[in-house]
Amino acid sequence: MEKKPNTGSIFDTINLYSILRDIFRNLWAIALGAVAVAMIVNIIAHTKVESTYTTNATFVITSRTAGNYAYNNLSAASTMAESCTNVLNSSLLKRKVCEDLDVDSFQASMSTRVITDTNLMTLKVTGDSPWNAYSIIRSVMKNMEELTSHISSDMVMEVMQDPAVPINADPAPSPRSQMIKWGLIAAAALTAVFAFLSYKKDTIKSETDLEDKLDAHSLGELYNYGSTKLFGKNKNKLLITELTAGFEFVERFKKLAARISTEADKRDAKVIVVTGVREHEGKTTVTANIALALARKSDRVLLIDGDLRRPTLASLFLDDDTVPEVTFKDVLEGRGELDDALIHDEKRDIWLLLNTSGCSNSTDLVSSDEMAELIEDARSRFDYVLIDTPPMSLMADAEVMADISDISVLTVKYDLVQARDLNDAIDALRVCKAHFMGCVLNDVRCLPGERRTVVGYGGYGRYGRYGKYGKYGKYGKYGRYGNYGSYGSYGSYGAYGYYGHYSDENSDSPQSES
Repeated sequence: MEKKPNTGSIFDTINLYSILRDIFRNLWAIALGAVAVAMIVNIIAHTKVESTYTTNATFVITSRTAGNYAYNNLSAASTMAESCTNVLNSSLLKRKVCEDLDVDSFQASMSTRVITDTNLMTLKVTGDSPWNAYSIIRSVMKNMEELTSHISSDMVMEVMQDPAVPINADPAPSPRSQMIKWGLIAAAALTAVFAFLSYKKDTIKSETDLEDKLDAHSLGELYNYGSTKLFGKNKNKLLITELTAGFEFVERFKKLAARISTEADKRDAKVIVVTGVREHEGKTTVTANIALALARKSDRVLLIDGDLRRPTLASLFLDDDTVPEVTFKDVLEGRGELDDALIHDEKRDIWLLLNTSGCSNSTDLVSSDEMAELIEDARSRFDYVLIDTPPMSLMADAEVMADISDISVLTVKYDLVQARDLNDAIDALRVCKAHFMGCVLNDVRCLPGERRTVVGYGGYGRYGRYGKYGKYGKYGKYGRYGNYGSYGSYGSYGAYGYYGHYSDENSDSPQSES
């Protein structure tokens, strides 16, 4: 497929809901990463902590000319403290101390502070040992008096409290603030990483994505309409005929059915296959609602459950205790006639051909002569025949049925399947006899206020009328993908490996059945 140029800005391609959802899903990883970094910082802080010892001396600062005036003495103390700070930071003092103590380097920290509202000043010295701190403060006091006398001859420093040899080590600084700081930095960094990975994920998150990344065009988008389960039981079946179905939900399927009907009438087509690449993309619900929307036009519509390995349409249309005497599988195996297997749902005015249990040889059954004859018989009886198929990534049934059908439609679930896999499936459908019509973007999620309302049918985007793919040529650069052509190459069928009686296991997603 030729890469389509993206003419919009980067902000037009950002899907905030998808990014926020991926971040929320990975909150556990973000939290674990932040905690791990905080613990590492804590370990490093404790291994690098060295014991220190602090001693201090207190001085009284007076002015020779001020006498006993308190204000002048306070001002003198403040000025002297500033002068002493400059002296303590000078290399001259440190050099003199090193000479006094006969050491090569100055291994201590020093500071001065004026006690509030007094003319008292404290000198503090911190060293790596008690004797080191004490000897340094003594040397500093001796040399500082000489140096400060050159700065101000008017001020007098008298020792009020002599320093003592420190006995106890200073309390170790708590690494808590550093742990919190680096933990938050790690959390922010991991959040940014997951946001970037979500943005770069090559899935379909909008109709723009679908048209830009796939060698197909969009037939419409269907939004997520909430959970289908309440305390483990079906709250509603998400069919457009249900009383709980919302206006927008119904109208979107009417619009989709109108597009399919227009194309089918133009091609004199009746048999329509609806499939998907993976499980739980909502193809069963989409197929059922398209059929119901077509049936509302007073057309004779037949809906076939072509997923012989894991049938699900029966759970949507039949009561739990209703079991057809003759099923679709029975007809294909020669154990019943089509007339006996057809079920007319009078309430919804639609004909059904259903299964209630799976089978292991589905590909053989749908590729048999009985299947071809059944489709031809149905074609002559009904205005539209819609077939729900298994996922294409699990077996080749969908392609077999597309070879005996007129139109094929691919269901694409929001932010689930990689664009490369979808293009493989599209190319596999295009080489079948059925005309590939396009994709339905299903289960679309968005932030409040982002949902587009249903508008008139109009055209079909920049692709023009159906069947005209513009610059994409025949099938784009993807060509034919051999892995879809062989029906036996799919290996394990995953959840389809169980062929016993089907139990209704609908997903929590409203359009995620089968």
